[in-house]
Amino acid sequence: MSIAKLSDDLMKVPKLDVSGTNWVIYKDRFLWAVDARGLLHHVDGSGWEPRRPPIARKPILDGDGKEIGTEDAPDETDKQRLATYQIELKAWRQGEAIIKQQIAATIPDSLFMKIRTQGTSMDIWQALTADFQNKSRMVSVDLRRRLQQQRCAEKGDVRAHFMILRTMREDLAAMGHSPTDDDFYAIVIGSLPPSYDPFISAINATSSVIGNFMSPDEAMKAITDEYDRRVIGRRSKKEENAAF
Repeated sequence: MSIAKLSDDLMKVPKLDVSGTNWVIYKDRFLWAVDARGLLHHVDGSGWEPRRPPIARKPILDGDGKEIGTEDAPDETDKQRLATYQIELKAWRQGEAIIKQQIAATIPDSLFMKIRTQGTSMDIWQALTADFQNKSRMVSVDLRRRLQQQRCAEKGDVRAHFMILRTMREDLAAMGHSPTDDDFYAIVIGSLPPSYDPFISAINATSSVIGNFMSPDEAMKAITDEYDRRVIGRRSKKEENAAF
């Protein structure tokens, strides 16, 4: 995973994949990063740009003494308020710049061109969220469908097959849509060739008797051990045939 680094001051945030496959990971790490800098209020709507305080005004008179307008006439209290406002405004704009730069440095150029016209950093973040929440959901639906369709061929490499299943489960987890243990267990068992049915029935019966149902990882380990035993058995048979 590539890492975008703005400076030593900023937290590291993963580069957002344009496909949306790592949106959930990106979103959470981004929010954690800006929260660590005390800038979360720039993206969650809990903060706002400081407003200029009202200042005392005095009339503007023309040559005949007629009022033609007004102008600022700050007293000492007003001047203090203005000074505080300028400091707060500068801090707010700096926070906005940091958030915008953090986003810009962690998204693809094509995506930057789409969101760069948004106004505040919160507007930019909301635009990203609206786009990628839906995109991530669509990608996860397709990935879950492909996960459920995975099948290991008879005498196929069970180890390699399980590696594919684990990778797809981890990808779904990264998108916030990881299958439950029960669902993944059913997918694992359903993806095996018919020759494993007796073995599956045996381990399920054993688990039922002892009242300790296997997790998907435990099931894959037991099936992998059985696969290794079968591979060794086939090799031994070939060697015996060759010797004969």
